[in-house]
Amino acid sequence: MFVLLSPLLHAQDSELNALVVQAEAGDIESQYQLGLYYDSDSETDRDYTAAARWYREAAQQGHIAAQYNLAQLYRIGQGLEADMQQALYWFMQAAEAGNDPLAQFTLGDIHRYGEGVVANPFEAFRWYILAAEQTLPEAEFIVGLWLADGIGAPENDFLALSWLRKAAAQGMTDAFYELGSMYAEGEGISTDLQQAYVWYSVAVELGLVRAQNQRDTVASMLEAQQLETARQDVRQCIASELSECE
Repeated sequence: MFVLLSPLLHAQDSELNALVVQAEAGDIESQYQLGLYYDSDSETDRDYTAAARWYREAAQQGHIAAQYNLAQLYRIGQGLEADMQQALYWFMQAAEAGNDPLAQFTLGDIHRYGEGVVANPFEAFRWYILAAEQTLPEAEFIVGLWLADGIGAPENDFLALSWLRKAAAQGMTDAFYELGSMYAEGEGISTDLQQAYVWYSVAVELGLVRAQNQRDTVASMLEAQQLETARQDVRQCIASELSECE
């Protein structure tokens, strides 16, 4: 998915012409906005070749979001020929010079799945944790999951719990499920079925259907008072917008 910040939508001809004049004069933000205009959901305005041209103009001047979007066009071959080396170059510009978490996360995916490079979980983890440190929830979740399983880094259940809690606080549904499993199985923490019920239940409330069986299994192992207390904790978690779940 591309970064679409403050797009120029359905511009009038006069507005578009003025933007072109500014972009041709070298204005970096106008160049980026033109890229967004042509990288449009509207079939009328969409022109990936023009989008790539203007993203490149802005990217060459150091516009981070333009670098990221240009990299994505190279990655999937829209508006120009697919070229993973160029994609990697522009993702790296955004990720390193721009410290952009989306570019860092994408580089994690590229090294995880081996897109144009040899798959390398250690390199993938390095990029994921950089994005996680900038509070990107998807990255926080993967870092927590990988630390729990020892993928790309030594297994560390204590740190895994910490990252999964951060991802859960930002609404990552799968993080609630994984936290429920860790509390149910005593991974990195003492087994706590009451708390496991809370995590599984919130996952269900957020729409994760596969957490229902685990929630019900844990519920069957709790005493009546424990279950009622756990249900109160679930309500508190939801009411606090996921900030008070433990």
